[in-house]
Amino acid sequence: MASFSGPSLRPAVIQARERLKAGRERIRQHHQSGVAGVQVCTALTDLVDSVILSLWQATVESYADDEALSQAVLVAHGGFGRRDLAPYSDVDLMVVPKTGDSEALQPVASQFTRDIVDAGLQLGFTIRTQTEACRWAWKDATVFSSLAESRLLAGSLQTFQRYFHSLRKGSQRRQQRLIQSVDAARRDERQKWGETNYLLRPNVKRSRGALRDIQLIRWIGFASYGETDLARLVRLGDFPEDDFNRVRAAYSFMLQLRNELHFASGKNQDVLDRASQLDIARRWGYVDHDNHLPVEWFMKDYFEHSRNVRYAVSHFLATTRRNPLLTRSADRMFSKAVDKDIRLGPYHIWVKDRHLQAFARDLPSVLRLMDYANRYQRRIAHRTWEEIRNAMMEQPIGPLDVETGRQFISLLSRPGRLPSLLRRLHELRILEKLIPAMHRARGMLEFNQYHKYTVDAHSIRAVEAATRFDQDESLAGEVYRGLKDKRLLHLALLMHDLGKGYEEEHSQVGYRIALETCPRLGLDQDATETVAKLILLHLTMNNTSSQHDLSDPEIVSRFAATVGSMRMLDLLLIHSMADMKAVGPGVLTDWKRRLLEELYVRTRQYFDSGHLPGEMDEATQTKREEIRHRLRATAGSEAVLQRSETLLASLSALMLQRRDADTLAQQVSAVAQLDEHSSLCWCRSLDEQEATEYTLVRAEQSAIRGLFARAAGTFTAQGLGILRAEVATLQPDIAWDTFVIKNPTTVEGQAQQPQVICNTLCQAIDSEHTPKLNFPRVWKSTAAGQEAVMLLPTRVTFDNETFDKYTVLSLFAYDRPGLLYSIAQTLSDESLLVHFAKISTHLDQVMDIFYVTDREGQQVTSQARQDAVRAALIEAAA
Repeated sequence: MASFSGPSLRPAVIQARERLKAGRERIRQHHQSGVAGVQVCTALTDLVDSVILSLWQATVESYADDEALSQAVLVAHGGFGRRDLAPYSDVDLMVVPKTGDSEALQPVASQFTRDIVDAGLQLGFTIRTQTEACRWAWKDATVFSSLAESRLLAGSLQTFQRYFHSLRKGSQRRQQRLIQSVDAARRDERQKWGETNYLLRPNVKRSRGALRDIQLIRWIGFASYGETDLARLVRLGDFPEDDFNRVRAAYSFMLQLRNELHFASGKNQDVLDRASQLDIARRWGYVDHDNHLPVEWFMKDYFEHSRNVRYAVSHFLATTRRNPLLTRSADRMFSKAVDKDIRLGPYHIWVKDRHLQAFARDLPSVLRLMDYANRYQRRIAHRTWEEIRNAMMEQPIGPLDVETGRQFISLLSRPGRLPSLLRRLHELRILEKLIPAMHRARGMLEFNQYHKYTVDAHSIRAVEAATRFDQDESLAGEVYRGLKDKRLLHLALLMHDLGKGYEEEHSQVGYRIALETCPRLGLDQDATETVAKLILLHLTMNNTSSQHDLSDPEIVSRFAATVGSMRMLDLLLIHSMADMKAVGPGVLTDWKRRLLEELYVRTRQYFDSGHLPGEMDEATQTKREEIRHRLRATAGSEAVLQRSETLLASLSALMLQRRDADTLAQQVSAVAQLDEHSSLCWCRSLDEQEATEYTLVRAEQSAIRGLFARAAGTFTAQGLGILRAEVATLQPDIAWDTFVIKNPTTVEGQAQQPQVICNTLCQAIDSEHTPKLNFPRVWKSTAAGQEAVMLLPTRVTFDNETFDKYTVLSLFAYDRPGLLYSIAQTLSDESLLVHFAKISTHLDQVMDIFYVTDREGQQVTSQARQDAVRAALIEAAA
């Protein structure tokens, strides 16, 4: 609805607008001075109350003769009714007429709502009779939750009481249906805004554990008891006082945080993005200590509050929802004893009532129950879990005994319901007793775009990702099901990132944590060393597969030597995939999965046969002779045959193994007939990799400087991403470069055909001058988490240990259009030759790996030379 200015505004509207503006500014100053969030929200609600009532009064005076208006009531609902308005919250209003004549109030409503919007408020408005409002609420969970917070603003108290009494009593009669309805609606909302409270870019209103979950407790309370006040719900007995105290503290924190976001942005802003996190941590006085940034300590507090809310609402929901009679009857009728204290039914597992109180206080017994729940894949009955939760939350953490450790390790031995049970142990802080390092990781975030969850949440999600391979038909599923001892894998996943937040590399710290922790859990030396080594190497397989040429026998040989055994190879494959899946959606791409599988298969073949990929075996020698025979049969002249045989002799075993003899013969023949200073390009589809391979050949390659840079720039200018590249120099002076390009997402057939790209590539290479390249602009939505908060500096490292003939140059930077071209051109300007490249991109970050030498074919070993190259690359990446 459009706003009006100038003379067309009614005097009451002008006054209301000025009052609202001045009042917000006054309250903003109070907020900045440190006034509590609840008080700020109350002041904002009082301010809006005064504005709304002044406009209502002006409307009433304009329609003084309207009998329907004199008997109607004005009701605030939703956040406005709850009195926790944020600075730019929407205002929800409803007019309830005394009689059923809603149409008579339409002219009044039109004037009133126009005035409110002109005054500067965002409005939600409706007219409903008592019957209509109740019927509407019971059909729609969103409406029910809003009307449950109804508050009288103006009009007949008696009319309001009749309406609200009808709503309250009718809701209680529909208790279970309404609870299921609001719970389902909340799950749908969480699906959109975040199913975990450990999101690193949360919505403070709608994400899990945020304000909406606190409100969910109120709505469940209204359906169950006709009551939304949390303190009164405690007195009614089903909302524990400890939970109430934690939720109240979280409520105060969240309101203050939401107010901060609104005042800072000047609009209804509830997403706590990276830039806001930095600003708020600074303004709220958080400081850098214990190797953590101020923003990380601030977010640790946020996650602690959201975790408390999540647990409280889950518990209250379970308390108020009753199991269907049929389910309870079936459980009791068909249950059996699994030991002297525990019974197992078709749906649940529980502890006998007469043993429950003592059982709940004994941690080994609780872990034994969870082990049974995992083994038989049953839910723990709410009555049993409620008693356990109350007992464990009150029980101080004592020394760990052997039986407790043994029961925990037994729990880890099978997938079943393991992830949800681990989350319950984390809720009770039992994981911190079993694995002390988990305490430090609780709520710890890494402030980058790669990780989406906190360290503790990521660790449990990694276990969950591994257990899901149990039903997977892929290679990973086959390997996971074949593991005889899954408990060591699950324990390593649970602990693999606990070394983060220290100055030392986290795998090294995690290795020591494992050596200290595993014996406490009753593991012998062999099992302890297996877990510790798996944590130490947990990045190795991913780094090797994503950063190196997997067809190179030296890479496979080194990786096999590091891994040491088939058992560790199996564990590493599942650990690597589960770790990446747990980072966030879309991190374990099909391409990364294929690279891991390729490395696994090549290494396994080496363990089985002793043969490495790329070795000049008998089959490869035979293929070379077949190609030579074909070349002799088709050569048009002795000169062409001589050049062909020279070129064939310089093809490596790997190049010979990749293509069939006919194709290679045709390619070698075509290159042998290539004119000086000319190039060829051919392509083939790699359907399984969703990519296209381009082979670029250039005669007299030494005459052109920056060939790799030109090729990389050409692909980028076409909107194509390079997954990997291999650069080879063959005799006589021929560049034979291979690029694997990710297939573009086509939009209405706009993608260039591969042959067109080949022609464009050749033109760029053969041009006498460096071609002018224009890179397509990539638009990214900040709503998707792409705000430019770049805390991590560009990094360049040099490795002269992996190979004797190459320097492995690794570059980490934030992505931008044309980055790869800038990097490749810089390497050319620095007189470095690129022999192999592998490109990895996630969100806004890239990891580029290059095998380089200087122009004499030597490694880059001089520190001064490395410093110069590093400085040039960092400048190019800026």
